[in-house]
Amino acid sequence: MDNWHERFKDMKRGLKKLEGPGTNDQIAEIIGNTPASVKDATQPNKELPRWARLSVVLYERYIRDHVK
Repeated sequence: MDNWHERFKDMKRGLKKLEGPGTNDQIAEIIGNTPASVKDATQPNKELPRWARLSVVLYERYIRDHVK
């Protein structure tokens, strides 16, 4: 599939435009982890976790279907 890390970065940039900072702090709050664990889990040298890939797919579908 496409580069998950690039797609994840695009999602964070898009969230920043829609709702303010698309930060690891916000992601950590939503998923119940610490910002440091989000940063560690999403390092480019590691496979992107399933929860992050799911969030990318949901974000991309939402943008495709709802944002003009």
